[in-house]
Amino acid sequence: MADLLSACPAVGPWLERMREVSGYLWDKGWAERNAGNLSIDVTDCLSAAGPAGAEPIALESAYPDLANRSYLVTGTGRRYRDLARDAAYNACILRLNGRGAAFRVLWGGADEPGFRPTSEFPSHLRIHEHLRQAGKPERVVLHTHPTELIALTHLAEYRDEDALNAALFATHPEVKVSVPAGAGLIPYTVPGTEELALSTVEAFKRGKSVALWQWHGVVAVGGEIMQAFDLIDTLNKAAQVLLLLAAAGRQPAGLGPAELAALTRAFKLDR
Repeated sequence: MADLLSACPAVGPWLERMREVSGYLWDKGWAERNAGNLSIDVTDCLSAAGPAGAEPIALESAYPDLANRSYLVTGTGRRYRDLARDAAYNACILRLNGRGAAFRVLWGGADEPGFRPTSEFPSHLRIHEHLRQAGKPERVVLHTHPTELIALTHLAEYRDEDALNAALFATHPEVKVSVPAGAGLIPYTVPGTEELALSTVEAFKRGKSVALWQWHGVVAVGGEIMQAFDLIDTLNKAAQVLLLLAAAGRQPAGLGPAELAALTRAFKLDR
């Protein structure tokens, strides 16, 4: 398994970007303890045959559209702050079998027999499944705990998706430019469950690139790791501004319909 990276050098840049963004997430305070997880479809970086890997591990559900696909995935119980230093111990590359019902670890996890991917892997797989079925180019699924966005979901006035997005759009023009569809708001659901996975997929089916899990965190998709990170970072900046104004006892002046329409025209966001 140690020879996988030398045999498949295209994986190396993905590992480096994973380590870089992991450091950013920790520095921002969005990754307490072992919070957050990340998966990347690296199928086209690996040879079709590749190493046999460890013994297969069955999945609770089958994902036939993901048969024989390979993913770079963070491990359960692993910490982003450690991943930033040592990807080989804290992440793995795994490949699903021909039915999409089990996987083998091909590399990583310090070659630990008991290593497992993140407990949120069912959500990741459902999202990757949707991206494949819809013919989307995104290959990265990033989950983290941005403080201010989580805080907004504790406030009654932002528990409605339309109201939440209206406030974020009005607070910072970059939100409309960078996340024009806004965020999908998912009511609180037990983490790691199929119910949470399916609710999240529904948000992405509605054209969202970011889903906000109430009281929990955010999941974003992107073609690159940094793209997914930037989506979350932009939304969280708007949430920071909202909360700063609230702490000062002030209401945001806000971008109105005319300003948002001008942004839409200027950046051709309706295309």
